[in-house]
Amino acid sequence: MAMLEQAIEYWRAGGPLLIPIALVCFGIWLYFLKSRSEMLKTLRASEGIEEEVLERMREGGPAGAAEYYGGQSGLLARAVAAALAVPGRRVAAFRECEQGCLRFLRRDLVVLAGLTAAAPLLGLLGTVRGMVAPFNGVAAAGQAAEHVAAGISQALITTQVGLVVAIPGVFGIARLQRLLEMIRVRLTACRIHIKLGLDNSGALR
Repeated sequence: MAMLEQAIEYWRAGGPLLIPIALVCFGIWLYFLKSRSEMLKTLRASEGIEEEVLERMREGGPAGAAEYYGGQSGLLARAVAAALAVPGRRVAAFRECEQGCLRFLRRDLVVLAGLTAAAPLLGLLGTVRGMVAPFNGVAAAGQAAEHVAAGISQALITTQVGLVVAIPGVFGIARLQRLLEMIRVRLTACRIHIKLGLDNSGALR
């Protein structure tokens, strides 16, 4: 109970800017978990697809591979199916699908980066806002100590909370960028195998 009271008192001392900082914290975790889930799902669904593409093209040609992957779930499988269904420019079509996949997976990462940058800025805004009260307290005779203490406390709390909120976002962005790079490498491998399969079968690219 004492800890709860301390937390409430800490929140009150931080001032009204803790509310938008808390919302930013919620947004950071929401977008991180959402993006991480989508990227891991994409990687799991496409495991081994690079070598499998070439095998499918050997067995049923580009049209047969397109039909097979059209019935599969997963972002990479849909990209392969869409590319192989375009006679005459399959490699170019896959490159377009590849860029579309990366843009789709990168969209939440951009929002996450913005929220992560906003957290310490809101904390800094709270610092500036909190330091106004100490100067007003110094100017007011007889109330200097009270105003200075309250203002500095608010300034430090908002700065602290803003930085604490931003730290998981920084590490989250690094983790998501690594997952995105793994997906990009897998897409590039798929494109190379598609080109190899088309060269072997003599189909138009």
